[in-house]
Amino acid sequence: MDGEHCITFEHLLGKLLQSELSQLINKLRQPALTTRKKYLTISEVSELTGVGTYTLRQLTFARAMPHRKLKARIIFDQTEITETIEKYKKLGWNDPENEWDVPKIQLQIASLHKKKEETPLIEDIIRKLIKEELESFSKEIASLTKKDKERYYGRTVLTIKEAAEHFRTSPSTIYSLVKDEGMPHLKIQSRFYVVLEEAEAYLWRETAKSYATTGNVYWQRILQRLDWEETERNEAYGRALKRLEERTY
Repeated sequence: MDGEHCITFEHLLGKLLQSELSQLINKLRQPALTTRKKYLTISEVSELTGVGTYTLRQLTFARAMPHRKLKARIIFDQTEITETIEKYKKLGWNDPENEWDVPKIQLQIASLHKKKEETPLIEDIIRKLIKEELESFSKEIASLTKKDKERYYGRTVLTIKEAAEHFRTSPSTIYSLVKDEGMPHLKIQSRFYVVLEEAEAYLWRETAKSYATTGNVYWQRILQRLDWEETERNEAYGRALKRLEERTY
């Protein structure tokens, strides 16, 4: 190919990254819209699906059907459990694809413990390309996120009563989770507030942990994935800070 029509790999990557970052800016410009989950009790799920409450409880163990535990109560988000319910109605407890094979899951868990491979050369190329693009957008991103501080960076803050209504439990249960068990919250003077997104993530992790510590390999896989993702985020954040320090000094 002649020089006029030759498009380098770096050029294509640069155009792609510029497009992605432009889309990010456009999303940041749009007002934050919070879509809350609508939680159902086990009795409501049973009425809705026709599956008995005993079977639903078994699905939470043997198929790791997503739910949140609030003390003795469990709640479900309909969108999260639809796939599990549909598979159960179609297959019962059969597992034609060995999705719930214990040795297979144990290998998946072990694989997340393995040391990460060394950073490939391609990552160095991408880092060099996006550096200029990120710097050109940094001021605008900073100004947009600064405006969101008044909304706690777009997150939803609930009173104890509002959190109790959302999680289908009592205010005393939410208060106990906040005071005794460390559920994320804000305290303004003498009043407690719950940050919805952080509370949901906390309940999901604590639910997974409660089953994983009893030896349930299916929930161990979920918890291991959560731990791995958190480690990846922390390492990425650390690398970003280190690069920032190197550029500063």
